[in-house]
Amino acid sequence: MKSSSQSLVERWVGQSGRSRLAFALALVGVLVLLLAIAVFAHGLAADGRWSLWKSALEPAVILYTLAIYPFLHRRWTRAVDALRSLAHPELVEQARAANTNGEWAALLLGAAFSIWVTDPWHSAGRWWLLLYVTVSNIVMFALMALAIYDCLARTWRLRRVVRSGLQLDLFDRASYAPLARWGQSVSLIFVGGTCLSLLFQSYETLNTMRSIVIYSIMVGVSLTLFFISIWSIHDALVAAQRRELAIVREHWARARSELKLKQAEDPTGEVSRLYEPIFVLGGVESQILAASTWPFNPKIVKELVATVVAPILIYVLKIAVGLSRNA
Repeated sequence: MKSSSQSLVERWVGQSGRSRLAFALALVGVLVLLLAIAVFAHGLAADGRWSLWKSALEPAVILYTLAIYPFLHRRWTRAVDALRSLAHPELVEQARAANTNGEWAALLLGAAFSIWVTDPWHSAGRWWLLLYVTVSNIVMFALMALAIYDCLARTWRLRRVVRSGLQLDLFDRASYAPLARWGQSVSLIFVGGTCLSLLFQSYETLNTMRSIVIYSIMVGVSLTLFFISIWSIHDALVAAQRRELAIVREHWARARSELKLKQAEDPTGEVSRLYEPIFVLGGVESQILAASTWPFNPKIVKELVATVVAPILIYVLKIAVGLSRNA
């Protein structure tokens, strides 16, 4: 298995000798040129401007997919750095390594899926338009498959480190907050792609049960990915809570035994001071039981809710606009 600390896209950008923005604009520029030639050669369809707008979906998704990598890399780096002080260094280095073979497999699978979707072998006429649709879909689906694989693979590698016996501090939430942020980032990226896709869909396309089911599944998947990414952290925090409870309850049982022993030895003696550790330990136990075993904070919860509401809001607005036009 070939591995590198950089993703395939990051290596491509580095090999091009250009900035990420220049690399993305050059790639999209080629597609826009093909689209311009197709429009000039074949003209616009009956629904003219809308057809042209929908044809811009592929370049927009490609730009979005390339644009998310810096954000993804920053969140990933913070998550890995958070593990350095908690896990064995060798495991952390293994988590940083990218599977090059897996990336290429995802890329080729996405390209194959795009060919199956466009089905260029059974198309006739409008060759420039067919060339644009085929090339743009190959690039778009290949990059999408690569981004999906990258998110899932990194999430799995983090999960493997956390499940290797990582001992978290139940009350030191700042130390593992970047791990939760990574899960939130994966969810946010999927929801962002869903919102972008919605902007390029027509009312007629969206006002079908098929679209409702598809986009509901996409939102559901983004939430599922978020919870999958943090579930191992939840398990580790549950284990930390149990350890803390076991220690406190052991001390509490010892303090109570000492109290009962003193009472048996001298029933009329002063034992009030022996009640103090029992009350203190009881309070500590209450704090441990009240501590959340989910790596959330109010800000993450609000942002997660916003990511769910955004595609629903865009969908409703597009349906409302479509209904008003047809009224």
